[in-house]
Amino acid sequence: MTSVELLRQYPFFHAFDEAALPMVALATVEIQCAPGEVLFECDRPAQALYLLMSGALELWIDATDRNGYRRFVPVGEIRKGEVAGISALVPPYVYTATGQVTASSTLLKIDAQALRDLSESDPRLDSALMHIVAQATMRRVHDARTQLLSVRK
Repeated sequence: MTSVELLRQYPFFHAFDEAALPMVALATVEIQCAPGEVLFECDRPAQALYLLMSGALELWIDATDRNGYRRFVPVGEIRKGEVAGISALVPPYVYTATGQVTASSTLLKIDAQALRDLSESDPRLDSALMHIVAQATMRRVHDARTQLLSVRK
């Protein structure tokens, strides 16, 4: 369990009202990760959402071509205070990228099912979370485009 006071420090948690914050705190743990640690993998069930408190986290996709040549391509990085694993909030609740820690990091790990249950019982919270997911998705699409442009030059 994480303290409500800690959650209040991050804009992501501003979407939650005073009644919901303690429930979110119960579903949240602070974790420490070493460089190279994989938090979640593409095409696996999305069981947690992560908020980066410090350190570095990159998103990767598996780019296997028709000939079976497999390589992992970076498609973005998560900044301090941002969430990763947003697929945990969007059906079918399967990660669309791999999240790998690239520097010693501290994160908040939020149980996805608990967060979805809260969201389903509160339409305003659900709307706020979907707004956050949409913003994060748009930023990541922009980052991916930037990556593609740098490769093409």
